Amino acid sequence: MHNQKAYLISAAVAVLAAGGLTLFTAAGPLPVLGSFPLLPAVLLMAVLGMVAISYLVHRDVPCAETPSAMLPLVARVAGLGALLAIPPILIDMFLPFPQSMNLPLPDALYFYPAIALVAEVQFHLFPLALLALVLPRTVSPILLVLPVVLIEPLFQVFFLQGFTLQTILVLFNVGLISACQMWLFLRYGYGAMFGLRIAFYLFWHIIWGALRLQLLF
Repeated sequence: MHNQKAYLISAAVAVLAAGGLTLFTAAGPLPVLGSFPLLPAVLLMAVLGMVAISYLVHRDVPCAETPSAMLPLVARVAGLGALLAIPPILIDMFLPFPQSMNLPLPDALYFYPAIALVAEVQFHLFPLALLALVLPRTVSPILLVLPVVLIEPLFQVFFLQGFTLQTILVLFNVGLISACQMWLFLRYGYGAMFGLRIAFYLFWHIIWGALRLQLLF
């Protein structure tokens, strides 16, 4: 039940953040979404995600309950998010990504918590639930997780132009992050997986995102 509660909390945060971006900021085209409005996307994914995680719990897919000692886990997840942000920052310094890759402040404070939910449902929860639906219960959890790990890195590479050194580095970097998230999901539950994405977005998209606009452009 803790996984469903953690999901509902993250979904509520995402909906509020999407609403805040819609009402209080002047964001134009958004990363990945383009001109598609953020709030409907978040609402749709919130519903799909709740269906997915409820089915995973019902299907007894081994997504551990969030531990009672939260503070040490939060510290470890935040530290891991900071470490995982270092490789893309180095890539950006030597092989810069486009200027439009990230939103500037204050829009970033609304956008990234909202898009984090969209990403988790799109890349992890929903594909994992679909695999659990079509594959027999005897299938090892590793065989369920491994294909899901590959979805987000392949999606990210799709938006890069051509097969370049930057593309290869992004493929491995995003694959590592996705693998860490799925390990956290199996080991500590949904809250830890979502928390790692938020921590990573904080260091990569928000803190470095603000700095890169000044340093690289």
